[in-house]
Amino acid sequence: MLRVFLTSLCLLWVMHTQARAETHRLSYDAVVLGVVALGEVNYEIADTATSYVARASLRTTGLARLFDQTEISAEARGLHVGEALSWTAYRLSHTYGPKSRQTTLRRSGRVLSSEIAPRYGNLGSPPASAEQQADSFDPLSAVFALGRRVGAARECRGTVLVFDGRQHYQLSVRHRANGTYTGGGYNGPAVNCLFQYTPISGFSANFDASNVPMAQAWFAMPDRAGFAAPLQISVPTPLGEAQLNLRAYTRT
Repeated sequence: MLRVFLTSLCLLWVMHTQARAETHRLSYDAVVLGVVALGEVNYEIADTATSYVARASLRTTGLARLFDQTEISAEARGLHVGEALSWTAYRLSHTYGPKSRQTTLRRSGRVLSSEIAPRYGNLGSPPASAEQQADSFDPLSAVFALGRRVGAARECRGTVLVFDGRQHYQLSVRHRANGTYTGGGYNGPAVNCLFQYTPISGFSANFDASNVPMAQAWFAMPDRAGFAAPLQISVPTPLGEAQLNLRAYTRT
């Protein structure tokens, strides 16, 4: 009888793990004025009942590549701790023209270590403190965490702190409207949010945080509490509105 009971528990655990396992793959086009191509962005989340892996890539395209040859690839890993996420590792490779930088962050409990080559000559004024770093997500996990909070609240509500190896900032959303989003392989309910990027530390002394504009973002509304995938982000710039538009989205 005990063996049957234990076997049943194992089967239930496996079924629960499989039920929660899902992968989101999103591709975006970055444009300005609605037509001028700036770049391509890909973001992927492979999520299970116990852990997750996030991957992203970015490269400039079109006319933008004449002035800025940027290519970025990144990966983050973490664990589910109850309803919360706890990231454990983040790696980024950033190439810009003839230069490049490799960033590796590791987190164990509240202890964060970093390997950055070449090192930053200036860590900002003021630099991010050890406490700020420990209390923050890496950039890829932050997108996943914010989307989960929007999906859990079923509305534009959520705030995350982010540390990327130098800069420490906050991402937050608040409600603007409910609606339907159609495009890039998604057609369904969505929420439109005011999206705020707030610099905190690790920025140059002459950085003017008051010039950071308020953005707008669309998030998919999942059929059950879960990850609300970002579908579009619009940011006003001196050259006109810049957008990150969904090109393709699959959820498996």
